[in-house]
Amino acid sequence: MKKQNKRVVVSLVLLFTLIMMPVSAAIVHSTHETAISHTWLHLHVLFAVMFMIASGYHVAYNWRALKHYLYGKN
Repeated sequence: MKKQNKRVVVSLVLLFTLIMMPVSAAIVHSTHETAISHTWLHLHVLFAVMFMIASGYHVAYNWRALKHYLYGKN
């Protein structure tokens, strides 16, 4: 897979998980202590883990731009 395609996949995963984490949290909160809330809680944790992994890849793929932003262009 090309590096550009990897960036697109990582960005889409970040967007999807960023949207789904508050949605799943709201569902867990609204269905508190029911059988369905445990399923949504597990999904919420899965989305959070996916978000953290994709964030690491996002930083790695954009390290040069991030470094220039933090330290200025040299």
